[in-house]
This record gives sequence, structure tokens and C-alpha cells, in this order.
Amino acid sequence: MAKLSEIDKAAFRELTERGWEQNDQERSPRFVMPTPEARRHYCEWATQAAKFFKGAKPIDFSGDHWKL
Repeated sequence: MAKLSEIDKAAFRELTERGWEQNDQERSPRFVMPTPEARRHYCEWATQAAKFFKGAKPIDFSGDHWKL
């Protein structure tokens, strides 16, 4: 673990005393209402992305690993 300098310690003390102030532009997460156009773009993207999957991936729960 790294040692903090006196400047860093003072900055942490000052931050804990006054608290972290955040304006509306910095606040997250931001919620945006989806538009029909954005939903259409997402559906088209998901359709194209689904074409990359080739075949079926077998599921195998055999073996001696402790996580099984």
C-alpha cells in the first residue's frame, strides 16, 4: 500500500469534512427515454449480431473440478 503525502492527506481530510458535491451534469446514471428510432436501430443491431453465432455450444457438467 502506498503512503500518502501530506498534501494528499489534507485533501482527503478536506473532502470528508465538506462532502462530495456533484452538479446535475456530473450526476449518473442518466436516464434517457428511448425513441422508436433508437429501438429500431437496436433491433437491427441485435439481428446483425445474432448472425455471428455459428452452431450450438454444448453444455457439459462432467469432471472433477471443485466448482462443478
